[in-house]
Amino acid sequence: MRNRLEVIWSIESVNTTDQIINYLFSEWSEKEVKNFLEALRAFEEIVSLFLEVYPNSQIKKGYRRAVIVNQVSVLYSLENDRILIHTVFDNRQDPDKLTK
Repeated sequence: MRNRLEVIWSIESVNTTDQIINYLFSEWSEKEVKNFLEALRAFEEIVSLFLEVYPNSQIKKGYRRAVIVNQVSVLYSLENDRILIHTVFDNRQDPDKLTK
């Protein structure tokens, strides 16, 4: 059986996830929030076992990009034998914002 890698969420990734959840609660329903959280949990499970399952990011060198749902992606990398989630972002935003 594969060893799981520890997944660490940066402060930025936690904050942006909270913003997305707040938006879903205000504009949609609890069902969409639950679906989003389930998609995040599934991503974390998969990436902890299979680091390279998601493609290299075209936005940031050395990062990988996982599309969680059509509107939301995660940028992550391997650092010190752990997976670091750098940010969660809306795919409709300007990708240049992520390079800063």
